[in-house]
Amino acid sequence: MAPRILVVDDEPMVSQLIARALSDVGYEVTTLSDGERGLEAAKQANPPFDLVITNSWMPGLSGGELIARLRQHFPSIPILHIDDVARHKSANQPHPDIPTLFKPFSIAALREAVRALLAG
Repeated sequence: MAPRILVVDDEPMVSQLIARALSDVGYEVTTLSDGERGLEAAKQANPPFDLVITNSWMPGLSGGELIARLRQHFPSIPILHIDDVARHKSANQPHPDIPTLFKPFSIAALREAVRALLAG
């Protein structure tokens, strides 16, 4: 069975790019545009998602809030945080233990980050 990935990003072009880049190499990808729906989808998923990708700023729950709530319900699920390179120097990352991929990123960098997180 292909690994299941939940992408939660309110920018349609970004979520579509991520979904296509990952589904083209065999992942099963679900996309949602707000944090609350993302959290509900993760809680109701059967089988569960293997990885969650989220950005920082979305309606409902922010990426940081979504990450915190996912950690409460799924302490070991791999999470990849997407953010703008403009905030790369910020000391205020939502969760320092969550890897961040900064936009603009390459498809190769995205796929490698996903592969590494799924490999553990």
